[in-house]
Amino acid sequence: MLIYIVKALGQVQDHLEPRFFAWGQAVRLVAMMGLFFHAMMSCVWLADLLRLHGIFDSLSADYQTALGTTGSAQRLQEIVRMFTYLLWIAAFASLVDGRPRTAKALVLIALVLFYSPILQARGLIGDQSGKALALHSLLLVGPVLALLAGFHRDAPRARHSWWGAALPVSLGALLYMILNVLGSASMAPTINWQFWSWMWPWMGESGLACLALLTVSVTCIGMHLWVPTRRTPYLPLALAILAVPVMLARVFYLTFDAIDPATQTMAAVNVSQLLALLLCALTLTVLTAKTMPALPQTTPSSP
Repeated sequence: MLIYIVKALGQVQDHLEPRFFAWGQAVRLVAMMGLFFHAMMSCVWLADLLRLHGIFDSLSADYQTALGTTGSAQRLQEIVRMFTYLLWIAAFASLVDGRPRTAKALVLIALVLFYSPILQARGLIGDQSGKALALHSLLLVGPVLALLAGFHRDAPRARHSWWGAALPVSLGALLYMILNVLGSASMAPTINWQFWSWMWPWMGESGLACLALLTVSVTCIGMHLWVPTRRTPYLPLALAILAVPVMLARVFYLTFDAIDPATQTMAAVNVSQLLALLLCALTLTVLTAKTMPALPQTTPSSP
């Protein structure tokens, strides 16, 4: 019901130029950026899944045990997981190609598969805990609602170039290689715990979302200050909206009973991430208020 209410409001607002149209554009940006991130992360998980199947390396005995025998329930789960990752990538590509209806259908199918008992039996992202499911759901809810509400029948259609659809794939492949190198280095016998305690909070899904959002937010603020011709209320408003679920996701990692120095450092990094996100969100909100068009003036009717 909430989706239909927001969608109906969006349809009315987009016709009330120009202030409410800015809100509609911001909602569509939330969907675009959110799907971009999930498509990129799907490429990372898909590459990791292909590695488990021996595509990039030889298949070890441990992986063979984890994958199960041919025709087993474990193999079915792996096939569904791979299909789910491909759905998120295809959904973003459809949105870039100007086909929001197709993107909505693909996203809904991906959500059904994600919350299905087939995948939740082992965990879609490699973690069976309810915490991982809640974190992933927090990062999903904003972009999915924005996609369903923002791209309505009367919304402007925009078709982007093909490289826009390929960008999350290339960045996902690069991110996979970086995480692989960092993961291998963190398993070294002579590990520097103090160094890695600064790194680990940024390497999970919500940590990467925090890093990406902070990078884009700082860039947006810099553009507003030094490139006045690029000032727009759409981008800062969209980033401020996206900051809310990312902050909620990072709250899950807050701890105040850390004992060893490494855990204390990680707790300090988590608090710093939250403060940085909050500061960026407040700054972006101020920039939105300054650049938002004024409400249309209504002329009083003559007696």
